[in-house]
Amino acid sequence: MTVKKFRVFLASNLEKEEQWLTEMSRKGLHLKKYRFCMYYFDENLNESYIYQTDFRPDAEEEYFQLYRDAGWQHVGNALNLFHYFRTEADQSGIKKLYSDAESIKDSYKRMISFYITLFLLLLVSQIGIIATWNGYVLQYISLSIVSLVILLYLYMFWSFRNRMKFYKK
Repeated sequence: MTVKKFRVFLASNLEKEEQWLTEMSRKGLHLKKYRFCMYYFDENLNESYIYQTDFRPDAEEEYFQLYRDAGWQHVGNALNLFHYFRTEADQSGIKKLYSDAESIKDSYKRMISFYITLFLLLLVSQIGIIATWNGYVLQYISLSIVSLVILLYLYMFWSFRNRMKFYKK
């Protein structure tokens, strides 16, 4: 039976998502796929997995092979950017890949570059609202939504900055 759960995680908080997926697996719900904040789970109380999420926009076969060789199974991805992996929880000695400080910093740098590009595109795309401002209700609504998205981006960048500081220590 497939169970759907809606949940929002910011890119700057992959660890929370991994913990949540692992906890769901302990409860018998195992990630099947992810689509736009909706997680699809298969139910099986006899299995339990540990999950790892990795941001890799240019993932090639060698990347997936590295995970397979280390005992991880690729479950799926989000937008071909965030890749979900799992391994059985009862296996001892299996370590998370890319979990050293330098690899984590590299992953955050890739995410920051990607999200700065999106953020700049968002700002440029809003020039039309400012240039054609007439005070219409729809413009106020649009500006409010864009402002919330900008605040969300700023929070995410602040969070990335704090995580980068943590791994510089």
